[in-house]
Amino acid sequence: MDRQARLASLLAGDGLWEPPPAEPASTMVLLRAGEVLLLRRVASMKFAPHMHVFPGGRLDAADLTDPDPLQACARRETWEEVSISVDSCTLIDRWITPELEERRYDVSFYLATTGDAGRLSTTEADVMRWLLPSNALELHAQGELPMLRPTSAVLEGLHAGAYDDPGRVVPKLPRLRHDGTWEVIDAESGQLLAEGIEGPTRAETDGGLLP
Repeated sequence: MDRQARLASLLAGDGLWEPPPAEPASTMVLLRAGEVLLLRRVASMKFAPHMHVFPGGRLDAADLTDPDPLQACARRETWEEVSISVDSCTLIDRWITPELEERRYDVSFYLATTGDAGRLSTTEADVMRWLLPSNALELHAQGELPMLRPTSAVLEGLHAGAYDDPGRVVPKLPRLRHDGTWEVIDAESGQLLAEGIEGPTRAETDGGLLP
């Protein structure tokens, strides 16, 4: 079933498309002198090729030995991808891939500060950049820094100071509505968090433009 058919099934509620479960994953939002680290994923990646992302990846078996597996995952991925060791970080956000995607993740976003510029140490990305959140958002708006909606939303939160006291973090699930606008719900409680908002413009699986 192609993406258009999956979307039609979800909007119709006919049950022809059953969204796969979202796999647990983590990412690290690294701040250094006010700038945030972004990586550009290589074209060969099966998920979000060409997109600019924070260091991160799927939960690994080795992470399960840690008292906080998701945080351990974020620290491990950061070391593997940019050779930066993180001792302390804070959970600031959580986003779940929309149900229309064939490959889905439940991603926890952790925030950490560092004095280390790091180095690109993964084959999954070909560019790393330290940018002010406002500059990253400006480049994104100009089409020069493609990224998925959760990434730009977190950058907006950083720019606005929304994570100075993140409070309780809920799993945000974006859904496209019949009128073409998006809503965001709490994936655990079903509570509506926002509606009629700017939603994802690109598919998370392949980075293609959404209808």
